[in-house]
Formats: sequence, C-alpha cells, structure tokens
Amino acid sequence: MENYKGNGYEQKIDKIRELVEKEMPKLPYHNYEHASRVYGAAEKLANESGLGYEDSVALRTAALFHDVILVPGRKDNEERSAEYAKNYLLNVSGYDSEIAEKVSRLILATRMPQKPSDLLEGIICDSDLDNLGCEDFVELGDKVRQEIGIPAGRGWTEGQLKFLKSHQYHTEAARRMKDEGKRRNVEYIEKLLQEVK
Repeated sequence: MENYKGNGYEQKIDKIRELVEKEMPKLPYHNYEHASRVYGAAEKLANESGLGYEDSVALRTAALFHDVILVPGRKDNEERSAEYAKNYLLNVSGYDSEIAEKVSRLILATRMPQKPSDLLEGIICDSDLDNLGCEDFVELGDKVRQEIGIPAGRGWTEGQLKFLKSHQYHTEAARRMKDEGKRRNVEYIEKLLQEVK
C-alpha cells in the first residue's frame, strides 16, 4: 500500500478548500460555510470511527466538493459535483485514482433520500445532515427554506418536524454525538407549533 501521508495530501486539500471557496454557489444555505461545516463534521466522525488516513482524505475531500455544483430544483447536482471533483482530482490535483473514485462515490451517496452502503458513505451522509443535531438547526433550516423558495409558516415548520422525527443517523459515532441535539430540536419545534395554534 502506498504511503498516502507522504504524497502531500494535506496541501492538496488546502488548495481544494481555496478552489471550493471560490466555486461554491453563493446561496443562503449551500455555500462555502456549509462545505466547511460538512468538512469539520466529516473530520470528527472519521476520527471517532477510527478511519485510516486514505479514507479520511477521501471523506474530507468529498465533504468540500459535495455541493460545489448546486442549482436549487435540479435533480443531478450530486452527479455534476462528483464529475467536477473527479476531473479536478485526477487532472489538476494529482490525486491517486483510487482516492478520486472514492471521492466521487461519496459525493453521490449524499443524494436524498440517503442510502449509504458502507461506513464511509454513512459518515458523509451524517456529516451532510450534521446540522439536524446542532443548536442553530432552526436558523439553518430557514436558510434552506429561503433557498428553495418555500414561504415561512406552519407548513414549513411542520415539514421540518416531520423530517427531524423520521431521520436517523447512519453511524454509531453520529448517533452518539448528535442524537441528543436532534431530540432537543424536536422538542423546540413541537413547542413552537403549540404556541402558534
């Protein structure tokens, strides 16, 4: 097995971060801040799950690229982002082809509804929806609402609650780290709905 740590992957990831910051859509939710948050969540979950370096590189790279091409309402955003990432990794960044393929597969795994087939796909999916267990879930949800053009109100809030209640994290690490926050968000939204009867 090649020694990936000796191949300058941290510097390559730094360059990708710069590229993604320039290329990411400037949308209310799907923007560079989202890519950065997913990166941070993927890094934590990779560490918590005891992943090796090569898998960590693939996950972190996929986290940065996963929404680099996003047009609200389009159904092929993940495919387009995966293709963009793979071309860049192979032709510009000099990634090993095995890692580039893995990155592409991980980006495709973020399609909704999520159906990850292994631990790595589970981690990227959980990282993409890390916000469900965060204190700023309602604020971030409102940015999603603005982005997709749904009016504020009871219907949106009920939809958020239904999604939260039906969602389950795929990895043990995410459940351990985020389920309590998700439970608090459910309680908060249920209280909100009672107040606006």
